[in-house]
Amino acid sequence: MLDPLCLRAFIAVAELGHFVRAADLLGVTQSVISKRLQRLEDQLGVRLIERGKRNRVQPTRAGTLFLAVAREGMAGLEQMERLGRNIARGEAGPIRIGYVFSAIMTGVLPRMIRALRDRLPDLEVHPKSLETPEQLMAIGDGRIDFGIIRPRPSYPPGIAATSIHRESVIVAMAADHPLAAAGTIPVQHLGGNRFIVPQFHEEVGLIDIIRGIARAGRFEMPDIIRTTDFITAAGLAAAGVGIAAVPGSLEKLHLDGLAYRQIANHAMSLDLVLVHRADGPQAALAVMLEAAA
Repeated sequence: MLDPLCLRAFIAVAELGHFVRAADLLGVTQSVISKRLQRLEDQLGVRLIERGKRNRVQPTRAGTLFLAVAREGMAGLEQMERLGRNIARGEAGPIRIGYVFSAIMTGVLPRMIRALRDRLPDLEVHPKSLETPEQLMAIGDGRIDFGIIRPRPSYPPGIAATSIHRESVIVAMAADHPLAAAGTIPVQHLGGNRFIVPQFHEEVGLIDIIRGIARAGRFEMPDIIRTTDFITAAGLAAAGVGIAAVPGSLEKLHLDGLAYRQIANHAMSLDLVLVHRADGPQAALAVMLEAAA
């Protein structure tokens, strides 16, 4: 394998036409330059530099042809070195980001991806739609580097969480629902309705919002219809199956027959948090947090 130091010595001599100047450029002695060049010529089995009078030298025909190859090879090595250092700092290579649906609707994920592309162009960003429980498992076993999820009461050891977005809770319902006639719905008027909840059979998260609405409205915990995602919940609400307490960003989703209404006397909100391993890519983390802010 060719020694990069020998290649640098050859390129410097060929470009400057002088051993002393090449030595000065590389910060070594002239004898070192000579030995490196001789080693390269021995490896290739061809003379690359024609030594002339008064220390003036020039590439041989083979040296001229090899110079372009040497330059390209050194450029590739320097790029590899740069990428290697960037990978070590978390500034290059693949980065895998899990996200829940609201990360798209709020614009949080698009802002993060744009910032990563602008600030860390050597990163390969791979977003993947995963629900909150699966994201936590995926971070734990290394399948993703970051997750954008709904907050949990606690997190597995070694996983840190930072709040990055907060939005109000609104209600989605069929456009012909009796409550849709009002611009804002008093929370106590929501009693007696079935609630559609993308909950994944968990007892934390969005189900807590429904409990809070019931407490604020002073009515019993309503019947719950569990769905797998917000799109399905919105579709069922539009069909009149029930109503859905959803993040305000979902209002950007327009479906025929679906209406969104604000809730009066109710201050609960939904958050998004960025989760990551403590030993995760720090450079990417800083950029993502700045973009979210």
